[in-house]
Amino acid sequence: MPGQKSQAPSPLQSIAAGAAAGGVESLVTYPTEYIKTRKQLLGASSVSSFRLLTTVIREHGVGVLYTGAGAFCISNASKSAVRFFTFDGIRNRLPKDTNTGKPTKLSNMIAGVAAGVAESVTVVTPGESIKTKIVEDRAGARKFTSTGHVIWSTLQTQGARGLYRGVVPVTLKQGSNALVRFTSYHALFDVIEPYLARTGYGTFTAPAAGALAGIITVYATMPFDTIKTRMQGLSAGSGKIGTLQFLRLIYHESGVTGLWKGTTPRLMRLSVSGALSFSIYQHVLDLMRRASITQHQSKEELLS
Repeated sequence: MPGQKSQAPSPLQSIAAGAAAGGVESLVTYPTEYIKTRKQLLGASSVSSFRLLTTVIREHGVGVLYTGAGAFCISNASKSAVRFFTFDGIRNRLPKDTNTGKPTKLSNMIAGVAAGVAESVTVVTPGESIKTKIVEDRAGARKFTSTGHVIWSTLQTQGARGLYRGVVPVTLKQGSNALVRFTSYHALFDVIEPYLARTGYGTFTAPAAGALAGIITVYATMPFDTIKTRMQGLSAGSGKIGTLQFLRLIYHESGVTGLWKGTTPRLMRLSVSGALSFSIYQHVLDLMRRASITQHQSKEELLS
């Protein structure tokens, strides 16, 4: 991570710290993800995020905001582990700035894209597909009784490809997500850190840079997220309609602005998750490094 002079994290440290960051931030921010998904599934409807929030709480209670949270949180923790593992692993093998010793901007960009593609193919697409179907089902006919039922039904009707419905927009979204998020985070960190360090608020550098990076990421990648959600919904049918067809459908329904439907709740989630994710990642990483140093010192004392 930027601003750290310590050694690069080990693969185990990247996985553990990344999983912790993804799990915690997804639990905290899931209600905004639920509202975003419901809003995107409404098609041409122009209901506001706040009105949708109050309506679903009034009709179903606060607990409905965590519908599909299990699949999402497991997916997000796994995704975050894959993301940081891939990003750290690849970035550490790419060229570094000869003056500062830090990875170059190009190295950050390449590692970010690789991390996004890796997480989308291994975790995000099936996890998002399951979450979207649960959210849409609970808002309608309620055909499914559990997450397992959703998976089994999808496999029966569409095969394994049903869980990977929307893999193209998901990969585009996650690749651009990671590219924008990591690149902007590192650039912002380097700008913010000297100022906050001088004013005595250096500990706020990671959450501040993470939150700002989250805001930038939302606006840059929202169209991919909207197309992905519509493709993975139950109303998408057998899966014979492709990415470009859904793009045209959304444009026909709502115009260009329809591609940014659900921006407000996603903006809330990614700005908060950006602050939490990078902060938790660094905190867990520091704890693991200190534990490793203590263990190493104890072994040396025993051998001396």
